[in-house]
Amino acid sequence: MKSIKNEAVVSCPNHCEEFEVEYWSLISADQDPDLKTAALGGELNLVQCPVCGAFFHHDGDFIYFDAPAELLVFVFAEKNRSNEVELRQRMQRDYETIKNTLEQQLHMDYPPVCVFGLEALKELLREEEKYSFESEAVAASAAAAGFHVVRLKPSYARANHFPYYVPAPEGNPSPNDYALAASKVLKSGLQSTLLLNFKDQMSQEGVSIPLVL
Repeated sequence: MKSIKNEAVVSCPNHCEEFEVEYWSLISADQDPDLKTAALGGELNLVQCPVCGAFFHHDGDFIYFDAPAELLVFVFAEKNRSNEVELRQRMQRDYETIKNTLEQQLHMDYPPVCVFGLEALKELLREEEKYSFESEAVAASAAAAGFHVVRLKPSYARANHFPYYVPAPEGNPSPNDYALAASKVLKSGLQSTLLLNFKDQMSQEGVSIPLVL
């Protein structure tokens, strides 16, 4: 999916005359990593008044999409937070349209996320970066311990607070086999709350095997 720009008429906070701008209404982060960087840096949809030169953000709705991470975020304007119930209903309708259009191509079988304002998106992406860094540390430690490393389904891992990568035993491992492998990696000195939670969950009776890509 390609990133898309749209047009809007905006008002300068210094009460200058309204003017037209282009802004990103759909961001495909895996296709345009520079836009992800802009979101993290607070520069996304930043516009400048042609009269007074003031910079400000276009506070409009847009979609942030990262297909490999299975992350679909509907970003609504902060000024519309009071309409959250209606906007969440609209999000669900739009999500069903996107899903029905792209499900075969992108296997979109995960729920959307809703945030209000660019700051909320930036915070979400910062947390996602921390999550990814810890997951990569798990992968490196598991490989150093001699384990094969597998990638969990991202939306499944995120929902269960598991790392994106886990050590995988040989053959057709049971959940308890995964737990034992995770325990060995943790005993190597790795500090990971995500892998610890994975170990504890896989140790429970009746749990299903993890969803591996």
